[in-house]
Amino acid sequence: MFQRFMLLVLFVLILAACGETASTTSTTETTVPPTTESQGAVTDTTSTDLRKVTLALSFTPNVQFAPYYVAAAKGYYAEAGLDVAFDYNFENDVTQRAATWPASQVEFATTSGTSVLLARQQGLPVKTVLTLYQQFPVVFFSKANVALASPQDLKGKSIGIPGRFGESYYALLALLYAENLQESDLNVQEIGFTQAQAVLEDKVQVATGYGMNEPVLLRQQGQEANVLRVADVFPLAANGIAVSEQLIAQEPDLVRGFVQASLRGLQDTLDDPEAAFAISVEQVPEAQLGDPDFQRQVLQESLPYWYSDQTTTEGLGYTDLETWQQTAELMLAAELLTGPMNVEDGFTNEFIK
Repeated sequence: MFQRFMLLVLFVLILAACGETASTTSTTETTVPPTTESQGAVTDTTSTDLRKVTLALSFTPNVQFAPYYVAAAKGYYAEAGLDVAFDYNFENDVTQRAATWPASQVEFATTSGTSVLLARQQGLPVKTVLTLYQQFPVVFFSKANVALASPQDLKGKSIGIPGRFGESYYALLALLYAENLQESDLNVQEIGFTQAQAVLEDKVQVATGYGMNEPVLLRQQGQEANVLRVADVFPLAANGIAVSEQLIAQEPDLVRGFVQASLRGLQDTLDDPEAAFAISVEQVPEAQLGDPDFQRQVLQESLPYWYSDQTTTEGLGYTDLETWQQTAELMLAAELLTGPMNVEDGFTNEFIK
């Protein structure tokens, strides 16, 4: 009896020791700290060792997401212990999906500051943790024979917008607000997502679009384009990465790892756009559709919007309080917000440091 009892005790002790070793090994494998220096080699990390997370992208596969593709291809996410799945959407609910983690199973989403403010007004606990576009990317554009030197040149002209929603509509509201204009001063037409074609065919004189897209399409058709940047007239909180407050509270290291890896991808993209373009095409074969020269130009035109004077002092990904305050001021005046709100609750810069 005594011998059997001692054998049983020894067996239990061995099991406990094995369990402790396995637990320690698992923790070590899944908490690889992110590094800050850029590297060109792709990290070979077994996917089973990584935490699977989802990045909900608010558009179809596109070279404008190059910083995230670079971070994935060069292994920066893997070094942070993450296996990032890109979830493409042509929809407006990515902000809500991030806000409702963990039920939604979406940890991160690309969305604008305006969308975050609207979501928070509805009680959704979501925050911006990285601002990719340091300058609001929507522009007004026209053919070269249509004057477009200032917002006052819009008076009396036909202006095409996709609809009364989204960033293009907010761009229109911003110009009206900044210049003390009324919509009745313009001939605003809802034309869907046909802006470049509508201008090319003279269906409208001016249209709104993204600075790295529609004006480039015009030039590809042999037309010189006049461009009026909304960012030069009024600051609006632009696109970045948003997460739920619950994720920040429960897993701040996960958020920091993702943000730091994304910033490394962004820096590499700024340093070598041609290499970033090649990675984007390799990562997303859909980017090869159409004219590669056009896609390359889209990426090139995106770069200035990701960088500003403040990024030299505050760092890439910085979210500016004054820009958010002015954005909220406009949205309140346009009755998009029902009342004043503390915009500082809508973002944090703690993870870009």
